[in-house]
Amino acid sequence: MDWVVVVDDDVTNLKMAGRILSKHDMRVTALKSGTALIEYIKTNKPDLILLDIMMPGLDGFETLRRLKEQMPRSEEIPVIFLTADENQESETRGLALGAMDFIKKPFVPEVLVLRVRHTIELVRLQRNLERENERIRSELAMASRIQAAMLPGIFPAFPEREEIDVYASMDPVRRVGGDFYDFFFIDNNRLCLLIADVSDKGIPAALFMMASKIMLADNAKSGKSPAQILQDTNEAICSNNPEGMFVTVWLGILDISTGHLTTANAGHEYPVLLRADGHFELIRDRHGLVIGGIPGIQYYDCHVEMKPGSKIFVYTDGVPEATNAGKEFFGTERMLQALNAHKDGTPKQILQGVRKAVNDFAQDTEQFDDMTMLCLEYMPKER
Repeated sequence: MDWVVVVDDDVTNLKMAGRILSKHDMRVTALKSGTALIEYIKTNKPDLILLDIMMPGLDGFETLRRLKEQMPRSEEIPVIFLTADENQESETRGLALGAMDFIKKPFVPEVLVLRVRHTIELVRLQRNLERENERIRSELAMASRIQAAMLPGIFPAFPEREEIDVYASMDPVRRVGGDFYDFFFIDNNRLCLLIADVSDKGIPAALFMMASKIMLADNAKSGKSPAQILQDTNEAICSNNPEGMFVTVWLGILDISTGHLTTANAGHEYPVLLRADGHFELIRDRHGLVIGGIPGIQYYDCHVEMKPGSKIFVYTDGVPEATNAGKEFFGTERMLQALNAHKDGTPKQILQGVRKAVNDFAQDTEQFDDMTMLCLEYMPKER
């Protein structure tokens, strides 16, 4: 049963409102002043308050103001003002204070009942929506933590291996994203690096990302070449991909003992290589189709010789496609400039430098794509 508190210094109005609402199966409590209401609300929580504006002592406006101060926002009780005043300024003031509606006196029974019921139902729906939104926020926060835990996040990643220094970062535009990276040793000498970008965002992309990451790692740990890893992963995803999602992937396997890096590319951005004593430059490797597009696609191995001091930088398209207020892309050239400006830094410093360059370019412009980067420096003791 809905519970309504009616506050009016006029006993006739109290009785009339009480009689009308009671006939429609509502519980009614009558109070004669704003002061009485403020005390009553300390220990009671009705579904709605009908509050007269013109009352001796505390008028309706001041009563509502004090109620707002007294109650946490999540526990606020909806208020409808009762008034015989036709002044538009009073209505404007009341709505500004937080009143839900106004009802003119003398009451029209049907109008009184409908507005009371509609307001109570509206507030209930709003609170249900707020609870559901809070549940969704909580689940998204948990999903974000789970996703972050799936990516390598402890640096230095391999403190016992002085030959390499690797650093990576992922900044999703939503709580969870579709980008991911990974790096792990296949055996004592071979290090697998990969970065990928799923075609969607949010929860669907995160689920697809986790499945793709597991498949790529499983194939890599079986000793296959990068091209074969991509091919077998593509076949597995295409065999069961009802949503038609896809993922771009760059994957490389570095032989630590020789510096030989073998890579394959499934529709991903070109990698960037810093050759020893040189500059960062794009490696225009041969692309295959995205993974999950169609079965039977062939991928190609590309070979790079890493010399002492060489660095490899890979990224998702959220970096070059970051935009500023003028809808201009950050672009590959600015990215290369940022990389070369920090080419003497560690992989972490390089990523921080690129991120700062993107932030300076974009300023406060909202971005629409995840931004993920990975950099590795090769530092063998001897060759």
